Amino acid sequence: MIQQRQNIMNVKIQAEQLNFLMQTIHAHHEQFDCFQLNALLGLAYDIAGSVFDWTDKEEQIVLANDEAERKGKTHG
Repeated sequence: MIQQRQNIMNVKIQAEQLNFLMQTIHAHHEQFDCFQLNALLGLAYDIAGSVFDWTDKEEQIVLANDEAERKGKTHG
């Protein structure tokens, strides 16, 4: 059975947020105290983790669809 692929809009938004956050950290890192910097880096890790989870799920869907298609061609 072919699985429906995920919506890419949410991950694109998260990637844009991560990019902006990393630019902000890079540009202003000397102005942040260690607690602010730790909080911002924690947020960056959370966003990066969400993007990674999305890509991992998408990869599994693509692989499953490829396998289903391959099995369909050998039985059809």
